[in-house]
Amino acid sequence: MKSPIEIYIGQKVKEYRENRKWSLRYLGDCLNVHHSFIDRCENPNEDVAFNIDHINTLARVFGCKISDLLPTYPLDDKK
Repeated sequence: MKSPIEIYIGQKVKEYRENRKWSLRYLGDCLNVHHSFIDRCENPNEDVAFNIDHINTLARVFGCKISDLLPTYPLDDKK
């Protein structure tokens, strides 16, 4: 089960990707991962999440700050 911060980051990445009208395949190519990995990271019901290296690369690809992909304040661990 994903933690709240993993879900947050997955949703934020999906938001950035969809705002740019990028496909899962395109973003996967940018990160040098399979598009199904991106799909699973974005899906809150899957148990796959982006790691810190992915987040660094995502910020570079999206042209944003790493902090733009993270919550401003700590999230409650309760679901």
